Amino acid sequence: MRPETLKAIVRRPPRALELPQGFVDAAVLIPVWEGRLLFTVRSADLPHHAAQVSFPGGRFDDGETAEQAALREAWEEVGLRADLVEILGHLDPTFSPFGFRVFPLLAQLREEPQLRPNPVEVSEILWVPIEELMQAPAYAEERVVSRPAPLPEEALAAQPSVIKRRVWHYPWRGYDIWGVTGNIVHDFLERIKQTQP
Repeated sequence: MRPETLKAIVRRPPRALELPQGFVDAAVLIPVWEGRLLFTVRSADLPHHAAQVSFPGGRFDDGETAEQAALREAWEEVGLRADLVEILGHLDPTFSPFGFRVFPLLAQLREEPQLRPNPVEVSEILWVPIEELMQAPAYAEERVVSRPAPLPEEALAAQPSVIKRRVWHYPWRGYDIWGVTGNIVHDFLERIKQTQP
């Protein structure tokens, strides 16, 4: 995918999304290299989203920006060096039912990275062609999610403990790219369609 197309995708500013009480901020990196997106398959032992396909990322450390958090997490999870990454801009933020406001950052890689997955967090690395995602038999479902117990009681009082959310699924070569990641992929692909004549 041409750099001009990628830059056009993030030309529209991301929509604002207020941080609900009890939620914390997280960021994910959407690395692009030669028309492919970098995904990870999360370790089956993780407390949230275990064994799911995701982008590298995680919660902010104190004082971090979205960019700093995404780059740090990508280094910790798969050994992606920050000097190989050119962050192009933000997609729309989204919520995870586990109490995160997630900022997706689109990035172009300057060269093919030599990755080393951290086995504590990542069981597999996937390079998924964007064209194949465009042609995937995607579908959306409405899911009812019970808010997990770790959120503070005052947060549950302010936010309903059961929420409905629309979730996109992108089947790809036996994997199901869904949930927060599927919704980010949907935003990304819709923006690509809007840039095409």
